[in-house]
Amino acid sequence: MAKAPHSLFARIYDLFMVPQDRFGLAHQRARLCGPAKGRVLEIAIGTGLNIPHYENADTVVGIDNNVAMLRRAIRRTWETKIPVELVVADAQTLPFPKGSFDSIVVGLSLCTIPDPETTLSELHRVASAQGELRFLEHVRSAKPSTARRQDRYAPVWERVSGGCRANQDTARLIEESSWSINDMWSSDGGGLIQGTAVATQA
Repeated sequence: MAKAPHSLFARIYDLFMVPQDRFGLAHQRARLCGPAKGRVLEIAIGTGLNIPHYENADTVVGIDNNVAMLRRAIRRTWETKIPVELVVADAQTLPFPKGSFDSIVVGLSLCTIPDPETTLSELHRVASAQGELRFLEHVRSAKPSTARRQDRYAPVWERVSGGCRANQDTARLIEESSWSINDMWSSDGGGLIQGTAVATQA
């Protein structure tokens, strides 16, 4: 999923996230993962920063195509009583049958995956009939001045951040896929959204 799936990116990722978690992102992770129930799929689980925040899941399956990141995630599976399985896989071609998961968690990853539309379609395929998508994503700000700044630095940021597109309109992508957003929060600057969506039926 990330464009730089190597050990260096895995080593620096946690260090990069420390200040963000301290200034509120850890709280958002808890809101994202805590309510997830049943059999849960988390895509692009990375180094497993979300794992300690699961409270109500029966099991969690976390996928990533960066093996170095998953190696670092293993130690975080020891920090929770909930069974966690880590799988090397790509979110654009999920190795799971239809209707496998009750909750799907997407945390700061749709902005990095090369083809988010295909991924959202795959997530819909593996979701149960009442499946829920829980998302926390960097997005293009609704404030014009902020959005213009994002557009300017987006090409450079994408190269140094493992492929993150800071100016992606992820809410629109979700709504235009086979999901319907039923609840969404946006940060004051409009650059971060969190919410839930339900799988629409074909």
